[in-house]
Order: sequence, then structure tokens, then C-alpha cells
Amino acid sequence: MYYAITHLTIYSYTQPIADSVMELRMHPRNDAQQRCIRFNLEVRPKAKTFSYRDYLGNVLYSFNIPGVHEKLAVKIETVVEVKPSVPLPESLSMSAWEELDAHTRDRDLYDMLLAGQFTEPTPLLAQFAAEIGWGRTTDPLTLLKELNGAIYRAFDYQQHVTKVDSPIDVALEARRGVCQDFSHIMLALARQVGIPSRYVSGYLFHREDQNDRSDADASHAWVECWLPGLGWVGFDPTNNLMVADRHIRISVGSDYATSSPSRGVYLGVTETDLEVRVKVEMLTDLPMEEQPLSPEIELPQYDNTQALLTQQQAQQQQ
Repeated sequence: MYYAITHLTIYSYTQPIADSVMELRMHPRNDAQQRCIRFNLEVRPKAKTFSYRDYLGNVLYSFNIPGVHEKLAVKIETVVEVKPSVPLPESLSMSAWEELDAHTRDRDLYDMLLAGQFTEPTPLLAQFAAEIGWGRTTDPLTLLKELNGAIYRAFDYQQHVTKVDSPIDVALEARRGVCQDFSHIMLALARQVGIPSRYVSGYLFHREDQNDRSDADASHAWVECWLPGLGWVGFDPTNNLMVADRHIRISVGSDYATSSPSRGVYLGVTETDLEVRVKVEMLTDLPMEEQPLSPEIELPQYDNTQALLTQQQAQQQQ
């Protein structure tokens, strides 16, 4: 499958800021499951970007804008090929637990057993675990499938109940949340029984014949768990899906804190208004290199003159 993704993020500040430094995780992963065919990144005000690859295989971009500005816009256009998933067995043997325990002595897998900023165990998590009878009651693959479904049934999908920095207890208490919350809960529980698990940030292509709960044309999050003989296997607890060729993977990490699409700092005291527009389309033909993927999503052109005047006036008043 080929997908075209356009993602525009606009930051508007109530007061002028300066010295913005930002890090982006928005480049699709290149691995055995998918291939990034085209990637274009634009920033306004204009800035020179630098890229590098981290130890998990994520491609990160960074840039800084030293001048005064009141708005910042980031737009990516990318074309990705997602390959068909390898068929999974219905289950594994109970001996898979012994194999799993032996493999988790590997440093990289062990890292994904550790709690992250948003996956610390809590009394409410223990209460939910007891409610669903959580433990090594069956083989690892079957257990994860059951957990995927249990979270889907126990929680309603609803925006604005939690925030990007909410701990898991907010969703656990409300029994509502979004994909980030459900992924964090699944990560925490899978790690408790010794299954290395990681957070995946990306996109889900929606079809009309699917009853996906997550929003179409938006960022998405799910979980990958490492299983002996299978490697990293994807689970989408928001939609009770096994990850297949509708999921486009951007970055992986221990949780949202290490896999967020963007993060940054700036000099100034202000409030921030965030606007995001995303378009995810399936392609029948690959577009020309210079052809815009979603012409209706335009990158704003910013003039910093007003921001400079505002800053000068504030300095004169002081």
C-alpha cells in the first residue's frame, strides 16, 4: 500500500518569542515493514534543518529560529509504502515465556521493560489489572490479544478528557481517553508481566467499512510488543486491531515523552495556541516529485515585522 501524508502544525504565541529550538520526529521509519519514498519538510519562519538517526532507528530533525516571532509553522509531506503484514500464528506455546525471559537479558529489550514517564505503575492500574485478571494465565501472544480487547471494551474514546502530559490515572479514573492514554495503559501492563513493549507514534488510514474509534486524518499511537520468534508485533488498543498495512509508523520510544512528534523550547513568556491539520490518503499512483500532496493544506507565510514592533513597544514601556 502507498500512502500520502500531509501534516501542518501552527504555533501561535500571545507574546513575541525568540530563540526557538525544536526537535521533530515526523519522518516515517524505514525498515522491513515500510519504506519512505518521499519526504519534504518546510518551516516558517524559514530555518535550516539538521537530521540524525537515534539508536532506535528514528529519524529526528532539529532547527532553531533566533529572531523574534509570534507564529511558527511546520509542514511535512511524505509518501510511504507499507508492506503487507507477515501472518501471525493464532497463539504461541507456554514455553514462549521462558524464551521471552531469556531474551530480555539483552540490553535493548530490557530498556523496553522499564517504566517511562507516563507508564509508572499506580494503584488505579493495579485495580484495573485485577479487574481483568491480568497475569501470565496463557501464552504471551494470546494474552496480549486479550489485553488489546479488554482496554477497548473498558474505555470510551473521548477527546479533551486527558492532555498530552496527563498521567495514566486520569484515563483510568474516567474510563475515557484517546489513543495515547490507551497505549500507555497497555505498555504498563505488558511490561509488568515481562513483555518488552514500546510506544509507536504514526498515522492510521481509515476506511469507511471499518469501525475505527480514533479520528481520521490525525496522528495516532499504538503499541509494539516483542515476542520470541515473531519480533515486534503491533497492537492498537484504541481500535482493537492487530497492526497491519493501514498503520504508518513514524517513531518508537518508551512512551509519548520519548516519541512525541515535536518538542521544543523558546525564550519568552507567553501562551501557545496550537492548530494541526492532517491528511492521510491511499495512493493508486505515485505522484510526481514536485506535485503537492494536499494543495488545500497551505503553509502560511509569516512576516516578523509586527512581532519586532510589539517587542520594541514592550521594551519602551519598561
